[in-house]
Amino acid sequence: MRRILFVLILANASLAMAASFTKGEGRFLTKDGDSHQFIKDQLIHEGIKSIVSKELEKLQLNKELFWSKYDEKLAERLSKIEEDYKITTKMDESADAKKMVRFKEQLRIKQLKYRRNFASLNNVLLKFSIKKISRSPRNPKYRIIRLEGQIDTNLLTKTYYNFVRGRRTSDYGSLFLNTQYTLSGISYSELGIDNENDFEGEVTRNWLDWFSKNKPMNIANTELLDEDKKNKLTEYFKLPTEMMLTNIPEVFVNSLLLDIEIIINKRNFDKKLNTYTFEYEGYAFLKDLQTNLVLSTYKFEKNVKSYRLTPELSIANIVANHVYHMAKGSFPKIEKKIKEITPVSTIQRVRLTEFQNIKQLNSFIDLIEERGVKYSLKVKLESINKTNAELILFYDGDTEEVKTLFSTLRAAKKDLSFDLIDTDNVLGIKFNSVIEKI
Repeated sequence: MRRILFVLILANASLAMAASFTKGEGRFLTKDGDSHQFIKDQLIHEGIKSIVSKELEKLQLNKELFWSKYDEKLAERLSKIEEDYKITTKMDESADAKKMVRFKEQLRIKQLKYRRNFASLNNVLLKFSIKKISRSPRNPKYRIIRLEGQIDTNLLTKTYYNFVRGRRTSDYGSLFLNTQYTLSGISYSELGIDNENDFEGEVTRNWLDWFSKNKPMNIANTELLDEDKKNKLTEYFKLPTEMMLTNIPEVFVNSLLLDIEIIINKRNFDKKLNTYTFEYEGYAFLKDLQTNLVLSTYKFEKNVKSYRLTPELSIANIVANHVYHMAKGSFPKIEKKIKEITPVSTIQRVRLTEFQNIKQLNSFIDLIEERGVKYSLKVKLESINKTNAELILFYDGDTEEVKTLFSTLRAAKKDLSFDLIDTDNVLGIKFNSVIEKI
């Protein structure tokens, strides 16, 4: 099913044309127990690196500097993987030899899998073809690949400068994609799918391919949100809001998360006509990972589709293709939103006291968001009771700028008159009583 889905879904995809194919060669030393797919993936990665090197030379970019920066950053990440895995497996110097061998074997696999996806280097290839995979005549464990590929030179150039110049605070890091599928009235087995990942994984990967090819310049990488990163995010979001920016894991710096939820409901199956009727709906949420703020939401068009099956058609392929295109219709809007996003550089808690009612509170929030637009200011209502509330302000600027903003607003509207409380420990707004004329 996976191969058929790939052909159907990508049949309408537009690929930018590169000037020509570039030849590449990669080598990989295997070990006993390495699967065929694992070896092939590593060889392709090495072949891609070879093609990238040749393209960097064509672009007259310093390939030695690029690979130096690339390897330096990769080494940091691999070292962190080892440290985390030691903690997970409770590995220390007192471990017996058998346990140590097992640890090193598993660590090697983890690190090589991570290396293959590091910086989404494979995304710079628009397409490639494998010409030959062989063994070295001197050492059968040494495998060699020869391939040809077309490079997205714009993406390669951006990737190059992302490493060479280092991360800037105004740059975004990665766009992470996380998907959730809910089936109602039907199971994966009824769709003819033994493993749900064959369906969900294929659709999600093709969505990821779309963003990889169409991502804005303020996105360096696109990748799936794996379980390890989900766990890191869960722990990070437990932090007090004000501590987030100074404690964010590096992998999430200036990064975004696109959550996609899909609901597939089988409404009817006419056994006599061999016809299925499905109802589809879905949502997407674009989130700033540094602040846990939802930046925008999207609702996919809800519709009902009926399919009469024939021997040539697979219900799983039909459903998967509809789901893919249903969500894809909103992707240009999401891409446009990402381009407009300004990074948050400051998080500020503000305590509000003695406001008269909820209407006054809402008017104040609307006012500061309207006047704070040049700071891309967003407000989150953290807590509230009858007369007191706490707001969290997210903006691109420093604390003194938001204090100045508040000062200019004190006389903006008569019903929002307030005093600014500025101490070492708190920034507060104390509303003044409004005396109504009799």
